[in-house]
Amino acid sequence: MDSSTATDSDQSSQDSSVMNNSDSVLHKIANLYAEQLMSDICLVVGNNRYPAHRVILCASSEVFQVMLMNPEWNECRKSVIELKEEPCCSMVFPQFLKYLYVGQIRISLQTVMPMLALADKYNIKDLVKLCVDYMLEHIAKAATQGYLISWLQYTIAFSPYHRNLTEALKRFLKWNLEIVADSKDYGDLDANIMILLLQQHDIVVKSEYELFWLLEKWLMCKKEQLDNDNSMSDIEKESIFRNLIESTIVHIRFSMMSPKELAHLLLNQVVSYHKEFLVQRMAIGMSYHSGQIERVEEVWNSEDGALQFTPRLYLNDVWSFNMLVKDFEKTKDYENFVACFFSQRTLAEREDDQSVTWEIEFFPRGVKHSRAKMVCSGEDIPECVLRTVRLRVTCKENFTRDERFKISVLLTGVQNKIQHIRTVHNRTEYFSDSFQVLNIDGLLPYKELDLASSKLSPHLIGPDRNNLCLSVIIAPMGPYTCYKAPPFEFK
Repeated sequence: MDSSTATDSDQSSQDSSVMNNSDSVLHKIANLYAEQLMSDICLVVGNNRYPAHRVILCASSEVFQVMLMNPEWNECRKSVIELKEEPCCSMVFPQFLKYLYVGQIRISLQTVMPMLALADKYNIKDLVKLCVDYMLEHIAKAATQGYLISWLQYTIAFSPYHRNLTEALKRFLKWNLEIVADSKDYGDLDANIMILLLQQHDIVVKSEYELFWLLEKWLMCKKEQLDNDNSMSDIEKESIFRNLIESTIVHIRFSMMSPKELAHLLLNQVVSYHKEFLVQRMAIGMSYHSGQIERVEEVWNSEDGALQFTPRLYLNDVWSFNMLVKDFEKTKDYENFVACFFSQRTLAEREDDQSVTWEIEFFPRGVKHSRAKMVCSGEDIPECVLRTVRLRVTCKENFTRDERFKISVLLTGVQNKIQHIRTVHNRTEYFSDSFQVLNIDGLLPYKELDLASSKLSPHLIGPDRNNLCLSVIIAPMGPYTCYKAPPFEFK
């Protein structure tokens, strides 16, 4: 190539421009769907027929590609293909098919799960992501509108995929059970999921007594479903319901109820269906409060028995208190908020029970340690600034021996304008004369609480999104409590 040719080529390159007319091309492809032009295949779903194009289906879905191009599949040679879909998926199939052509879709609480099921079935990854992202952003609303249970049970069945979504749904269920229990689909919660749920330590509820009533509500929903099932005899229904009572109520921690609450349980509706079993379980709680050590140890050594003497996250005046930081934007750097709390020293309710005094300090905008000098050496300690959201818990008692306490911090948040428990931190520590201060750092990402950001923290609540609310739970962990609960996992 001579120099003049190279110069002409360089000049041509400098004068060229990339012209983007992709919207027009997409419009032409969308028109193929809208006008049903040049279709070479027909998809039959239920009673409906949908003209389509092999090239679009194969380009969008690996499943369609194998189905329509692999000679080993019968569908490869057919121009009319019947797809077997669930009724809910059949209803959204037109929108699903349109997405393959136009790349846009309108989804709602009602349609997102069947749309996700279709996207999963045909392995359309971009649509899967759209659906999962939508569900993650609407969990609170799904809970109040009666969709959370069906979302959770679908993602569990589809495990191990959508793990992040499954974990988010499980957290909401554990930490906001009362919200879910008020929804229309609460009674649809699978019994196996309920059994695993009741074994968890980090259920947030007002009390174990309240949890029992929430379980009773679910049991009565299940009984109504059994009563409406004409395929079984009354004897079969009674047997199934009694087994359901036993398999769930065995995980209620009656020892965590007060004697007064235990007595009130005799008025419970479920008692009439299996009184002997329930009275036996309630007796465990009475034995614990009356100090019958041999009986307590017998239960503790039984299967799942240790769980009976371990507290959950109880939001009531005995176990917890709230801290509310109003007008958060006015909070200064390193400012702390201080409260005093008196917790119980033991889990069992006894007349000689003593309280434990705690000082609680909350640092939402970082911690600053001023410059100091060591007494023994005279060495200077430089100023130190920690950019963290911290809770400092100080025990004010002089213990003669190490005593173990569980400290839990629950942060309220908002999603879809619905207030709920959004974040939970748990720490179990031994306190003594030599260890009286516990710092819990990183309660929230430090930069998240920046009110100047374009996206406000989901933990800022109130009409003006300018309040920060947290609950602190302090529970003694006696000799019969256990650290670990069975994993909230499904096989």
